[in-house]
Amino acid sequence: MSINKSQSFLTFQLANELFAISVHKVLEIIETDEEHNITPLPKAPPTVSGVINFRGNVIPVIDTRMKFDMPFYQEGERFVVMVLNLQIGDTKHLVGCKTDKVVDVIEIDMDKVEDVPAIAKGYNSEYIDGVVNRNERFIMLLNLEEAIGSDDIVSLKKEDVELEEASEQTVENKE
Repeated sequence: MSINKSQSFLTFQLANELFAISVHKVLEIIETDEEHNITPLPKAPPTVSGVINFRGNVIPVIDTRMKFDMPFYQEGERFVVMVLNLQIGDTKHLVGCKTDKVVDVIEIDMDKVEDVPAIAKGYNSEYIDGVVNRNERFIMLLNLEEAIGSDDIVSLKKEDVELEEASEQTVENKE
């Protein structure tokens, strides 16, 4: 009896690169429109585009291209926000990540995952768990917990406090 070693991944595109993350981390894909505008945060780290309201929760949105040293989004360029539930340290965090587009949900045989080639080490490969060749195209398996990491979470917690204070002031000013 063989053990099934395949897992489901959501593939998405950033610039011309194809990435994949476990479908179990994805809560929702949000097309950018008027209803889900990203609200910028003052003094936010450059990798944080701002925050959105997701089911009553204010969550940070990470500019994934910037995080991976890729070309920045141009004004008016379309993107989607993947809302993810990430386990960072002992805590679960809801985080949005900007991506160019979601491509597909695929099954990947984990026995076919290869190590990141040495030549790619300058390409923020510390965030990549492995590479799969599928249909003559390489897909990088992304470790977003590692990419966002504890340093970013500390920054985001600080921003949450600032956002909460700003919200309280807004409410006080209306009264």
